[in-house]
Parts: sequence; structure tokens; C-alpha cells
Amino acid sequence: MRSQFLTVLCILSFLSCAWGLFDAVISFVQTNAVAETSYVKRRYTPEEQKNKPKQYFEDRAATGDQPMPGDPDEIRRLSVAQFIYSLLTLIGAILMFRLQRIGFWIYVAGVAAGIILPVALSGFGALNTSFGVFFSVLFAGLYWTNLKEMH
Repeated sequence: MRSQFLTVLCILSFLSCAWGLFDAVISFVQTNAVAETSYVKRRYTPEEQKNKPKQYFEDRAATGDQPMPGDPDEIRRLSVAQFIYSLLTLIGAILMFRLQRIGFWIYVAGVAAGIILPVALSGFGALNTSFGVFFSVLFAGLYWTNLKEMH
């Protein structure tokens, strides 16, 4: 019997992976449109400007002007890396939902791919655009706590 906690983790993973697969396919198919998407800077009212929080490095766009790299080749490479990461973690989550322990190891392989592939394909600057992978590391730890439920 699957615990409610494991069920919730799996459902959140399903949603995240589905969004990641959708985003990767759109980024790969519509690469030029994604490359031309410019960063829209928020405009503050004078009152909001006084209370505006300090902007840290993590809050800034990858290039300062755009939320993603503007190079279509780099976007394609990153979308392939994101697709592999999302697909592996989705397969792992589905197997864990079915209480199969191998799903955990597939999920961990997907998380490792999500960290290693962007760096291997586009350099360390790609970590700016793949920050969501680090939440998967947290989820892997949470899945680890439920490993005893799986066969």
C-alpha cells in the first residue's frame, strides 16, 4: 500500500515532468521564437520603487537582457538535456508510483542527467537556466525516505 506522502510526491513529480517535457519540446521546435523572446523588465510605481527588495544574482536573467540564452544552438542543446532529464524522472516517478524500487534509481539517474548534461552541452553558464533540477535533488531525498515501501 502506497502512503499518502509518496502519492503526493509522485503527483508533484508527474506535474513537474509533464511541464518540463512540454517546455523542452516547445523550446526545441520553436527555437528561433524562444531565442527572440526578450526579457520584459517590470516597471514599478514610485511607491513600489521605494519598497522594492534588493535584487540578488539569482533573480537576474541569464544574460541580463533575456531569460534564456539567445543562441538558438544553445537553446536546442539545453532543450535536449531538459527532455532527457524530464523523461527519466517521469519514468522513475511512474515506477515509484507503482511501488517499484527501480524507479528511485531511474529518478536519481534523471536528476544526475539534469545536472550533468546542461554543463556538458553548454558549459557552467547553463546552470542558470536549469535551477529547477535542484528541487529534484530535494525530491530524491524525500523519495529515499519512502524507499522501504517499494519492492
